[in-house]
Amino acid sequence: MKLPDDASRAAEAPPETSTPSTPAALGSVSELTTAAQHAAQAHELAAQELSSSAHHDQLWGPLERAHRERAADLRGRAEAGVEPGAEHPSEGSVPSEAGDASPSAPLAAPLAARSVQDALAGARAAAAQLPATEPGISRPTLDLRIGIICDRFLFDTYSGAAHLIPITPQNWQDHLHEVDLLLVAATWRGHDGVAWDNTAAEAPERRRLLTHTIIPAYREAGAPPVYYGKEDPPDYRQFLDVARACDHIFTTAAEVLEDYRRDCPEAKSVEVLPFGVNPLLHSPIGSRSAPAEARELIFFAGSWMGRKYQKRARYAEWILDGVLDAGKPLAIVDRWWEEVTAQLDAEQPLLSPNHLIPVKYWPYRVPAMDHHELMDLQRVVDIAVNLNSVIASQTMFANRALELQAAGTLVLSSYNQGLNSYHPQVRIANSAADVEETLRGLDLEELRRSQGDGVREVFLGHHVSDLLTRVARTAGKDVAPQQELVVAVAETLTAELAQDMAAQRRTGLAAAGQGSDSGGFSPVELLSWEQLGARAADPLARPIDVLLPLSPARRYGPDYAADHVAAFRYQSATITAKLHGSATETDPQAHQHQRGFEDLDLTAWWRPEPAALVTPAVLAASGQDARVYAIDHLGHASAEAIEASGLTPAALPHPGDDVDTVKAEVRRTAQAEQLELSVIVPIYNNGDHLRHKAFASLRRSPHFPQTHVLLIDDGSTDPVTVATVEELARSYGNVSAFRHGTGGSGSASRPRNTGLELTATEYVTYLDPDDQELEAGYHLLQRRLAEHPEANFALGTQVTWTNRHQILPVHDWYTGIERRDGMCWPTRDSLREIRFRPASIEGIVARTEWLQCLGLTQPVGATGQDTFFFQQMMFHARAYVPVDRPVYTYYGAVDTSIVNVVSPGYFRKYLILEAARASWLREVGLLQDYLDSRFEHFFVTWYLWKFSRVPAAQRAEAAEVLAEIAAFYVEDPESHAWQTPEALRFFGQHRLPSPGKLRPLAGRLKRRALNTAGQRMGQFKRTRLGRGAGALYRRTLKPKSKTLDRVTALREVSAEIERIQRRQTSHWGITAAEAAYALAVQDRRRSPDAE
Repeated sequence: MKLPDDASRAAEAPPETSTPSTPAALGSVSELTTAAQHAAQAHELAAQELSSSAHHDQLWGPLERAHRERAADLRGRAEAGVEPGAEHPSEGSVPSEAGDASPSAPLAAPLAARSVQDALAGARAAAAQLPATEPGISRPTLDLRIGIICDRFLFDTYSGAAHLIPITPQNWQDHLHEVDLLLVAATWRGHDGVAWDNTAAEAPERRRLLTHTIIPAYREAGAPPVYYGKEDPPDYRQFLDVARACDHIFTTAAEVLEDYRRDCPEAKSVEVLPFGVNPLLHSPIGSRSAPAEARELIFFAGSWMGRKYQKRARYAEWILDGVLDAGKPLAIVDRWWEEVTAQLDAEQPLLSPNHLIPVKYWPYRVPAMDHHELMDLQRVVDIAVNLNSVIASQTMFANRALELQAAGTLVLSSYNQGLNSYHPQVRIANSAADVEETLRGLDLEELRRSQGDGVREVFLGHHVSDLLTRVARTAGKDVAPQQELVVAVAETLTAELAQDMAAQRRTGLAAAGQGSDSGGFSPVELLSWEQLGARAADPLARPIDVLLPLSPARRYGPDYAADHVAAFRYQSATITAKLHGSATETDPQAHQHQRGFEDLDLTAWWRPEPAALVTPAVLAASGQDARVYAIDHLGHASAEAIEASGLTPAALPHPGDDVDTVKAEVRRTAQAEQLELSVIVPIYNNGDHLRHKAFASLRRSPHFPQTHVLLIDDGSTDPVTVATVEELARSYGNVSAFRHGTGGSGSASRPRNTGLELTATEYVTYLDPDDQELEAGYHLLQRRLAEHPEANFALGTQVTWTNRHQILPVHDWYTGIERRDGMCWPTRDSLREIRFRPASIEGIVARTEWLQCLGLTQPVGATGQDTFFFQQMMFHARAYVPVDRPVYTYYGAVDTSIVNVVSPGYFRKYLILEAARASWLREVGLLQDYLDSRFEHFFVTWYLWKFSRVPAAQRAEAAEVLAEIAAFYVEDPESHAWQTPEALRFFGQHRLPSPGKLRPLAGRLKRRALNTAGQRMGQFKRTRLGRGAGALYRRTLKPKSKTLDRVTALREVSAEIERIQRRQTSHWGITAAEAAYALAVQDRRRSPDAE
């Protein structure tokens, strides 16, 4: 959240900042007054809590006064709004840009509508009225007895999926011969909070009992012991001794699989097991029935962990500040509420930063609540917050992200690689402004689409019954996998219906991306009613699990069957139904049970009686009074409406569109819609990311109506992607699509080339489907470029997510290029001077005519071609406009991306690139310069780093390709005078590297040594001797801090007081949102229509 010095500073956006979309303002001054009074009340309640402390004056007095001053500010502004002639507290503020100051100025005041207590009370009341959760009819309790050692949350998640028997140090002998397997999870306290308490004095003895006695005894009794490392990778070594004692190992983090295989050589299997969802706890049933006011609440529940996970805390502030700036009611369910409250009255308060919510969020804190009540609250709200302690894992992320999606809730989350790769519908925070823009730009259709995708994904890929089945089968138990047989039936079998059913997606995105059919269902078989009757009469035919009656009058999307299959996994009705209409029209009926149905061709039937499988009329009659679960309105459309759009679903394989025909259509669209900027999006089999990442980021920009989105499909073989491209082009007048023939070219080059050829607007840029425009950055670049007619393009910076967050200092790389008149003026020598370091073409907006006239093409089939393209642009540019602000987000660790799949074929794509680049460099006379300043560095830091990730069996082949790449630049790679130790080693040269090239190697060795020492120290600290040494150190040698760690949070209090005291110099100690509120009140007073 941006904290302005005064209201005018909040209103005047700096040149590099885009203005977020403007929401509807509150209707009158009276409403604004009420909002201010409620916000003031929230601050007064926080002050009362602090003033009740016995040590109020010593510790909490300043914070209590800060809250009272803020409440007084809000009440003063409320009075100013009621009295038109009164002087307003923010009279020094001025409107932002001309035309922006109006009665509809943005209102984003924290707690603008209600206090947090009112909002939470409404949500809790709605949660109390929710229908009961249900087991999925397709997932009955497994006939499996599991002895389990775990914490409460995991025990609750698995309850009901199988017969669980908690094992404790006291009862383990009683159940020795009663269980089929023993599941031992990484456990901090135990299912009851005490049985396996790691902090207890007897914890070491309990651990030895577990590893040396209990686990061997259960193995001997025929119950194979299975370890579940749900705390990996941060606490991998904390429980490694338990893993070593077990026969089978499962982990949430794929990144530690090899570590387990190395450290646990006796293990019979080592596999990934993600977190799961249980419909008895996590369910979307009734999630649309809550009043709109209750659904508006956005909440976070959990621990802050500000010391242990400092980056997580930083990203959490982005989310919470963005929620507040968007004017949304926020509640922080504080897990440590009781402990913190108790410490307020302690002589020496022990307030760990891991427990203490930053004081600026105290008005939004609420007490912890029961786990089951929290699960119901998740069902009520539309949006909730998730925080990830682990960033760099493709499989390990907070289980709350799954629980929220299962409840039909949209997730606002901090970054995690796996969430970004396999749950693109989760909204990842990049900044407070990004979160604010996301919330303001979210309409009901997009919200329901994202929620629907989340529900389907988690119940297809993370149902606890399927996960426990995997565990049991791996442990050697005879448990049959659960995979539904799905049959579709229609009176008339048309080519369109056959096409739609052949295109049905049968697994979750994560399972499909990892090459697994876990949680999936059978291919959909399409039959006529006559064929269905014959099948039903065949005693040898497998019984139908799910029947889908269809109609040729509809087209069915690729997730239509999956939505029905998922619904049978989280509720118990034997019939499910899709609804007809928009989100607004169908919301009152969605995710609820009802009697009967309207449209037979939108239903699904769980194991229908054979006697009903005669005609549509007989089947419909059998279910008219039945209990039916209405899902949502997504996944189907009228065939007539689709036909009228002119863009019908393409049958695969598709021959490809005609370039000239589409070019004419694109030009007509650009002229008719008066579009200014084209965004070229190259697409291949990544439709989910296209919808929820790239396109969603473009659509929420206030300048989307002036943007021409060119969706260039490189020949996707994935029906979901094909359908997504077609749907977006049908739904938005400023979206055009072009389809290459099915099969793909191997990289983004061909679709980018096609997109540039089709572009008909004055300006153009590129955006990959799994990346995002950031805070309307492209419009900012376009505006800056328009202000400088001599420039060929404008260049911004970028946010990059890999295993960390970075803002690349692009313009710092190019300080050697002359700057004048707000532009950079490169010369033909500039590439040499900047050492050929490229920026991203996704961070530029260029003049279309200039770029097209250059005649540049990106090498078809090549990877990394965008860097070469930028080098060519820089070489030909007369001038460009530097804009020192991130304009897009690059997600560099998408697990399904071609850039992150390393094999010899990956390097062959670079072979195409380097052949083209070396030829061009030779042509322009820069080949030697590139070799001297760039090539070896890039070869080592990129190619050899990627080479280290190639499977051992493929390394020889990959090495040959890398040698071919080097041969484009040097005559004989094996005898060339390489300077770095990595290159010398790769090419088999036995000589000393250049001294200047040893620093990176020394740095890596140093980091490796420190990491090893840290691991060993951590192991020592967990021993009895280590704990004793630690206690002695804390009592005798540890330096004493004046403030001590227990009052670290009071530094934040001081900062809060300083912001309040700025009022003495006309500086407001308030959030940007409150300043916007003050400005809106002032604007309404100026308006003749103000009440």
